[in-house]
Amino acid sequence: MSTILTTYGLTAILMVGAANPPLPQSLDLTAIRATPLQYDGRWPPLDTVARDLVESVTGDAFFQGNDPVLVLLAWTFDSSTWREVPVISIRNAELRRELHLSPTQQVYSFSELASHGHFRKMVDGLARIPKGQKLDPLESKVSKLQGKLLVLYDVFSGQIIHPIPHPTDPLGTWSAIPHLGHGEADSDTVSQAWVALRTAFLADDASAFSAAFTVFASALDALPAGMRPDKSRIATELTYNRIAPYRTAWQLMLAGALLSAVAVWVQRRWFDALALVGLLAGFAMLTYGLALRWQIAGRIPASNMFESLLFLSWGTGAFAIVSLLVTRHRFVPLTASFMGAVSLILADCLPMDHFIRPIAPVLLDTVWMSIHVPVIMVSYSVLALGVLIAHVQLVTMTAFPRRRDWIGAIDSLHYWYIHVGSILLLIGIVTGSMWAASSWGRYWGWDPKEVWSLAALLGYLTILHVRVNHESIPKWAYVLFAVLAVGVMLVIIPKLGQQSVGKALALFGTAVGMVVFVVASGPFATAFKSVLAFWLIIMTYVGVNYVLGTGLHSYGFGTGAVARSLLQIGGANLALIGLCCVIYLFRTRSIARAVPNPA
Repeated sequence: MSTILTTYGLTAILMVGAANPPLPQSLDLTAIRATPLQYDGRWPPLDTVARDLVESVTGDAFFQGNDPVLVLLAWTFDSSTWREVPVISIRNAELRRELHLSPTQQVYSFSELASHGHFRKMVDGLARIPKGQKLDPLESKVSKLQGKLLVLYDVFSGQIIHPIPHPTDPLGTWSAIPHLGHGEADSDTVSQAWVALRTAFLADDASAFSAAFTVFASALDALPAGMRPDKSRIATELTYNRIAPYRTAWQLMLAGALLSAVAVWVQRRWFDALALVGLLAGFAMLTYGLALRWQIAGRIPASNMFESLLFLSWGTGAFAIVSLLVTRHRFVPLTASFMGAVSLILADCLPMDHFIRPIAPVLLDTVWMSIHVPVIMVSYSVLALGVLIAHVQLVTMTAFPRRRDWIGAIDSLHYWYIHVGSILLLIGIVTGSMWAASSWGRYWGWDPKEVWSLAALLGYLTILHVRVNHESIPKWAYVLFAVLAVGVMLVIIPKLGQQSVGKALALFGTAVGMVVFVVASGPFATAFKSVLAFWLIIMTYVGVNYVLGTGLHSYGFGTGAVARSLLQIGGANLALIGLCCVIYLFRTRSIARAVPNPA
């Protein structure tokens, strides 16, 4: 990488703030976007490759509103021009300051970064970091910038588009088109057609471009090939790219949530049916998108954070449909549509990898993946619906403490969600252990994800146990539990040393929280504890991957931004439920004083 930066740095002609060169406007890209390539362990169409590459470099697949296939071909055919065009965004002012870049400029060209001495020095420093050592936040961001430059270098060098199949080996490496100069034709038919395609592209000649691609495609089809991807799968992937099913799904679910909110207010059956249509339409579109993704990938789409969010949304819709058959409660479509839309909005809008990637073969060699992931994600979905109902219950009991009918109905629905969610969570943990035994040879290894999932299950089981058996637990048991917790902390603190007092205080706070968790009872306390318990689910689902960044389940993690976001959201949530607690206690005591003594 250092050699690449030096080579381009010495020859760079900086064009800061230069306008982007015009792109062809008359070309028909329909046929060329379906060209199969070997890329990232798969054989996707050029359309998918272009979306992935353009987004990885610029942050937006449709860079400045342009077709990604058009942008990728421009980078490939006119590399000398596009080396100087600002396409790499660095919006973080602190990062620009650390890299000694301009405090006002936010978008940079390949040549600008490749010729920047301080950035090249920091890239050289990355090479000296021991293998396996976790990068700090600055090093991580520099590494990502380095990756973008490497991608652009491969594109500019003509080494990213691999359309020529291996002649005999089905799993062999496909070849890029041989590097061409400025217009000279190679004797090979494929290379000649590629040169003609480049000439027509740069001239924006639609008829010549279509004719050149016809020759190019025919030349590729005439080559011997150990394997060619199925044309129906290529067509499926193009359909999947074109319809953007998840964006349509969250828009439908959001509309369903708004209709459901109105339905709860007006209480008319025909409006309930209208709200249900929004939920069902969004659920159907999401199911269709998942089916397409499953067909394209050849496996269940549940291998990364993006796909798990899709299943989280799908689980809320599926459970809502089942729950409507049992409870017929107006809050069911409201909560399901809202949580489903939120999950899909996060998946669609957050900067996470949403492209189909191959996964480790050891994880595919078992049926347990297709069982464990849907079950665990549906359990998260149900408990997410439960925490949403818990917030509604807290606000209702705070604002309308005399509405016993509302409170009772919401509490019953909340208990139903917690009960079913806990059972599904237990099944998910058991099936996960079966998957672990099949893939890694052990049922339980105290991996961080396993530990936190167990903690979440114990939290919800405590809620259910206290709700059912609170009256049968003697008061002295709570006192004994508190004394033991305090005693354990007093024994641990001296052994931890002065450097670990913070850890001891955290353990002490956890112990006190456990006492409160077990002692408190009643509908309000159940809702309060449900909110706290769901943060164990969040830590299991998000924290292990993005905050801890360790363990076999950590398929993607950040270096602080996600942790800050979790702390901010958690702080706001804690403030909300704390305010509800204060108001609720004040109002219930006021009501109790206002009621005359029967004596």
